[in-house]
Amino acid sequence: MLDTTVVFGITASILSFVAGYTIAKLPRPGDSGSSSPKNSSSPDEGTEKVFADMGGEYKMVLVVRNDLKMGKGKIAAQCGHAAVGAFESGLRNTPAAIKKWQSSGQAKIALKVETELAMMEIYRTAKTNKLNCCLIRDAGRTQIEANTKTVLAIGPAPIAVVDGVTGHLKLL
Repeated sequence: MLDTTVVFGITASILSFVAGYTIAKLPRPGDSGSSSPKNSSSPDEGTEKVFADMGGEYKMVLVVRNDLKMGKGKIAAQCGHAAVGAFESGLRNTPAAIKKWQSSGQAKIALKVETELAMMEIYRTAKTNKLNCCLIRDAGRTQIEANTKTVLAIGPAPIAVVDGVTGHLKLL
């Protein structure tokens, strides 16, 4: 029987190859290396405990850049990449939050921002608040130039915590 980490790693590799996207490679717990990716968010154990003790419902938000004028299918694909990436990093970094999110309906909310700068400010705020994040950069094979930041997934985390970072954004 395969470990879920192996299964998700294989799935991510296949999706990356077939769909042409990249996500930040997050360190595994216990890894000791100085090459920590800029796009990763590794909440500490204290944060995991605080989130786990919060109760209530959990959600994931997908922050989409509206200025890129991506087609509906492209947006859907990029959001899919972000959701899978956030789920995978959540399994490693915030497993209790993943379980609560799974038991509360796995809510995913698509929001929009008008610029890369606005998306990166939200990303920095989310990281400051110890939220799990996955920032997607396009491979540049279709509508978007290579390495363009397209979607930011935040969570899963308690609704109140996520809303503290993204509550001002409009629905996509």
